[in-house]
Order: sequence, then C-alpha cells, then structure tokens
Amino acid sequence: MIIRHSIQVSIIITVFSETSALQATIFRLLQNNRNYIHEIIIVIARASSQECFQIAANLAVKHSLIKVHLQSYGPGAGLAVREGMALATGTYIAIMSADLETEPETIDVMVRKIEQTGCDMVIANRWMKPGGFRGYQPLKLILNWCFQQIFKRVFNTFLGDLTYGFKIIKKEVVRSIKWEGVMHEIFIETTLKPLQNGCHIEQVPTLWIGRRQGRSQNSFLKNLRYVKLAVKLKLTSFKKKG
Repeated sequence: MIIRHSIQVSIIITVFSETSALQATIFRLLQNNRNYIHEIIIVIARASSQECFQIAANLAVKHSLIKVHLQSYGPGAGLAVREGMALATGTYIAIMSADLETEPETIDVMVRKIEQTGCDMVIANRWMKPGGFRGYQPLKLILNWCFQQIFKRVFNTFLGDLTYGFKIIKKEVVRSIKWEGVMHEIFIETTLKPLQNGCHIEQVPTLWIGRRQGRSQNSFLKNLRYVKLAVKLKLTSFKKKG
C-alpha cells in the first residue's frame, strides 16, 4: 500500500531544449521522492528542439506523475513559470529548471524544512553553507554577492539569495498574488512578493553547478530586470505605507 504524504508538491520544470539534463533531473527527483510529489509539470518553450520534445513525451509515457505542457505565450521564463503555476494542483508548488543548475536533491531538503516548520515557502540559497557555486563566472559571482547584500538591507530580510529561481511555495500564496514577471525577473518576484505579504519563509543550502548542456537564455543585461522589479516593489510598498 502506498502511503500518501501530507505535503503534495507540484514541481514546475521549465525547459528550453534540454535533453539528457532533463532526463537526469527527472531521475534524481523521483529517486528522492518520499511520496510527496503530486505531479511534475514540464513546461517546454516552443522553440525547443525536436529531440527535447520527444524526450519529454517519452518521460510522460514512462512516469504517470509527469505532464507535458507546451508554453502558450512567450518566449520568456517568467511566462513559462506562470503558466506552470496556473496548472499546478498540489498543496505546494516548486519552481526549478531542467539544466541541472537547480540541484534536484534540494527539493527533498526543502520539503523536510516545510515538515519541520510548517512554513509558507522555502527558498534554495547558494550562499548558505554547505551550498555554493561551481563554474560561475568570477565577475558575475561578485555582482551577485553585492546584489544580495544590498537588497537584503533594502527589504530588511535575513534571506540570502533573493534572485535564485529555485523554491517551493504554498499554493494558497501563489494563488493570492498577481504575478508580473515575463523573463527571469520572475525569480526575484516569487521571493519578494511573498516576503512583502508577510509569509513565513525559510531557506536551505544548495549547490549551483554551471550547465553542461544548452545555453542560458539569461544575458547579463537582462539581469537589470531584477533590479527594476525590486525597485518597483520597494517603491510600491512605500506608497502603501504613505
């Protein structure tokens, strides 16, 4: 008899032509599953390769937990995440990518943190030991650290990785917020908006490893969208207080 876990997680995996990395992501997620995975929703960008589409379809045939969704609007990682969140039916919604830069084993660590604390949300923190970075460009690493330090103070939070798009959020929280992100700024939005709404947020360490397959769709200049959104949210909070 299969014992159903009290926490049911819908895992949203955004995909842009990943193949073997997608397969490895699914394998490692299922390997650590303690019956809390409610579903795995693979959201595939329309411009993905035919091989990627075929692998996703094969995975869905092989594993009943997997659903494949062709991104309706786009391109844009934010739009993909929003579509996936709208489709999710679990009690919690996890956001991750298919490139193995988001460590699949961390999902189980985040679920355990929810079990221990009853929190509304858990973020993966690359700056929290024993987590870290492998293959991250030195200049980007310095800029990332500076950004985290500045906005930790701006938003008066202990959270140490505000920009990382790897997290689990309670479905009620996801449904209560109007999301705006079109591209990678969705990753900071999905942390800052719950934070501003007073949600109980915890964090766990994770290891980031640079992708070995495909190419990132997030250029350096696109990172300015993170800053723009963060400033907008802060200014909005000032106006509400005023």
